[in-house]
Amino acid sequence: MADICTLHLLHTNDLHSHFASLPRIVTCLRTHRQTWEQNNEHVLTVDVGDHLDRMNLITEASFGKVNVELMNRSGYQYATIGNNEGITLPKKQLNTLYEHAAFTVVASNLLDPPDGRQPDWSVPYAIHEWGDLRVALLGATIPYPHSYQMMGWSSLEPKPILSDQVAALRAQVDVIVLLSHLGYQEDCRLAEEVEGIDVILGAHTHHLLEQGVRIRNTLIAQTGRFGQYVGHVRLVLDREKKTVIEATAEVFPTEQYPADTQISQYLQEEMEAAESRLNQPIATLAHDLRIGWEEETAFGSFLAASIREKTGAEVGLANGGLLLTDLKQGGLSRADLLRCVPHPLNLCALTLTGEQLTQVLEQAIQPQIVKRELRGCGFRGKVEGWMGVDGLRIEYVEDEHPRIVSIEVNGQKLEASRKYRVGTVDMFMYNRLFPVLLQGSDVQFFLPVLLRELLAETLQNEEMLARSFSRRWIPVRAG
Repeated sequence: MADICTLHLLHTNDLHSHFASLPRIVTCLRTHRQTWEQNNEHVLTVDVGDHLDRMNLITEASFGKVNVELMNRSGYQYATIGNNEGITLPKKQLNTLYEHAAFTVVASNLLDPPDGRQPDWSVPYAIHEWGDLRVALLGATIPYPHSYQMMGWSSLEPKPILSDQVAALRAQVDVIVLLSHLGYQEDCRLAEEVEGIDVILGAHTHHLLEQGVRIRNTLIAQTGRFGQYVGHVRLVLDREKKTVIEATAEVFPTEQYPADTQISQYLQEEMEAAESRLNQPIATLAHDLRIGWEEETAFGSFLAASIREKTGAEVGLANGGLLLTDLKQGGLSRADLLRCVPHPLNLCALTLTGEQLTQVLEQAIQPQIVKRELRGCGFRGKVEGWMGVDGLRIEYVEDEHPRIVSIEVNGQKLEASRKYRVGTVDMFMYNRLFPVLLQGSDVQFFLPVLLRELLAETLQNEEMLARSFSRRWIPVRAG
């Protein structure tokens, strides 16, 4: 008679510090785990990255330490990191993030230069054992080489690493599970090209795969985002042949479970502590700074000026949709800045010709771009918004299809062939909203400073603030 056993994988991904769902997630995990273990079945509970997001007050105040404690209390056994852990936390904070973790962090393709050693807080793979049943857990996070390099890390392409691990481990274990914060398309490619992975638990692209997707001999599962679902993969194993004879996937809507009262209470306590910590005043504003997504504002100009100064560029560009709330005259706190600029975005600088810069500005003022809804790449707002600028004076015709009449760069007429240094936000290097920006040269990223941290410095510059109330975009009549 064949030696048959059952393994359950409970998985979450891309919570992004949406803690409202967490008390229900905890109940879901605990309820199913208890039921299956009482039936002598095996259970693993894992998270596949981007558990934290610094737009949340609790996460920001603790640099993610509360997220880790919540994962401890939720019963997670393994996790990998996402880009929100990897490139929104300074290296010092990431190095201490998991010091009290009750779970194992698996991340094979994020190393510590210059010698390429494994960080102390992670392992390249893990083997979980119940007697002689052995399950290998691999982990990989999406590589953003330039960003990680600026943060003091080395991020490698995962496929060669994973291929070598699977080849080395396949004969030693019963099951191989990959925790992949690489995105659905890359998961599909790995399933197609790397033989021997039984299950890929995915993340990053926020796909909801309600029954999973099978590619060759690999089952891919992913649970969307924000903790709306907990994923469940059920594997029936033939121990003698070391094969999976049945693999199914489903998702559990977390709204169907009652909230765990202890977790709810803990979150309430941590929210109060975070508000107390972040509501301390850091500056005093002499004027209101108001947002306006479809028009030029002094606030948008000031953000562009702040970016220009920090990057040392000739021109600053910052879309108005980055600013989500007004800042009122009087005391200013870090909590105010977090609510206003919650994005985990950094600065970058690049070189454009005058002709390329003109093309970007022409595109930026078209109504379909100003009102364009944006998602992903670190953006936590709603729409692109009007492009705030600094170092420029632009005359343009307002009509159904606005067009630029003239551009001055720091008081001099723009020259089409001349090269200009432009400072902006790094999301434009990833979301491809302005394709011409991707043609720029000498791209430089400025990490780990976030936009709100930049504003905490520059909002105390009264001269820069005063200059920002001068118009940069000048509407003129068609000639």
